[in-house]
Amino acid sequence: MYQTETDLSDSTLRNWLTSMFPAVMNQEDESNNQNLLNLIADLLNEHKNDLLSISDQVLLNNASGQTLTDIALDYGINRLDDDDDFLRFQVRLQLLKNHMGITTNDLKMLIATVLNIGTDMFDINGTDNPEEVEVTNIPFDFNSGDKAEVKRKILTNAIQSMLPPEYLLKDLQYATTVNNQIYVGVHAQSYPQITVKEMV
Repeated sequence: MYQTETDLSDSTLRNWLTSMFPAVMNQEDESNNQNLLNLIADLLNEHKNDLLSISDQVLLNNASGQTLTDIALDYGINRLDDDDDFLRFQVRLQLLKNHMGITTNDLKMLIATVLNIGTDMFDINGTDNPEEVEVTNIPFDFNSGDKAEVKRKILTNAIQSMLPPEYLLKDLQYATTVNNQIYVGVHAQSYPQITVKEMV
């Protein structure tokens, strides 16, 4: 997280701003001067919090090793193994835990945000039961290693928690991505043309 020696809390900045006018000016709590300074303090705090939020997100995307472990601990998450990408996934999940989608598009957006992928990379399909859904083609690259089963369980529970309470996750199907080249060979052979004439 962003660290500074200066206290950047909302109340500290508000107190600093509301005490800026000289003593000869009216500084009573309900004065126009204080109302104006409170409006400015509201705007300043809003923009400051937006900037700190952006800073936290950039730090999450770029951090690794012990720095990422410290960020995860701030959210109450313990590292399972040395997989930084999965730890980022867990932190994003914690950040979005209380957001719940109403429509399929909302759910797709939440899953895409948590997994840091595009919404076109996987599908959400209904089943014969109107209260069940299945998620297919999830590009879950953490589906390996000695903690693979734990990671799959965390992802399944995460997607189930994003669904409205009356819905069940029937199935979760993974798509494997491989970064290798595919060679396709085509064999063609030419034959001389033979013309056969029928004799009558």
